[in-house]
Amino acid sequence: MQIPSELKKSCQSLFNLEGRAAIVTGGAGWLGQSICEALAEMGARVAVVDMDAERLEAYVCSLKDRGFEAVGKCTDAMDEGCIQKLVDETASEFQRLDILVNCAHRGCHCILDEVSFETMQKGFETASAYTVTAKHAAVQMRRQGGGSIINVGSMYGSVTGYPAVYEGLFEPNPLNYQACKAAIAQVTRHLAVYYAKDGIRVNTLSPGPVPNPNAGAYAQDVSKFDEFVRRLESSTPMGRVGRPEEFKGPIAFLASDASSFVTGQNLFVDGGWTVW
Repeated sequence: MQIPSELKKSCQSLFNLEGRAAIVTGGAGWLGQSICEALAEMGARVAVVDMDAERLEAYVCSLKDRGFEAVGKCTDAMDEGCIQKLVDETASEFQRLDILVNCAHRGCHCILDEVSFETMQKGFETASAYTVTAKHAAVQMRRQGGGSIINVGSMYGSVTGYPAVYEGLFEPNPLNYQACKAAIAQVTRHLAVYYAKDGIRVNTLSPGPVPNPNAGAYAQDVSKFDEFVRRLESSTPMGRVGRPEEFKGPIAFLASDASSFVTGQNLFVDGGWTVW
């Protein structure tokens, strides 16, 4: 049996992404920035995709100031026409496409007692967009013999939240979000099986509790947010919440040849939350 060339590399070189090109949707967001930095630091050229034009421009400039090759793409990662144009233009600009990280998310709040067909249907928009983006990326990746697709899921795609963590503070993490994240994990498994013959690996990265203090209701009441964090910490085996930069290592692993025999998997980065 012939040993794949990547297995003959040193451990350090397995993580090297020099010469490779990546797209990261939601790339200027809370977790997206660390994801883009990880890929750029390992040598990849990165197309940062976000709908917030001002935030996107500032973040891409910060990457360029650090000597990284990055371009900003202000577009709607939930619209199929925009998605196809994004993938085709980026692949043409970089002359290849090796890595896709689906990190963008769009949802609508969904209180359980008021759930409707419409809110549940809206909740699956992200899973649909990830599937379509992967489809278009796969067309480009096949031309060069493979690539890596990483779908960002959530611990809430596997388990549900503890009511006591949210009680008296914030609305619970919504059902439509959790159902969407569960769907993303299944999309990953299905794509992994059918894309394997093309050398395309597909995996899910599922974050655990990494609350953004500047997001929505969290930013409106600091004392409530602090209590919320304490409750999350008490529910996590490691006794703390995560930080965005703690996703850089897992992304570098899944995007690179270091994970050359890994596909269809769901990697939880959750401080042990889903263990119990």
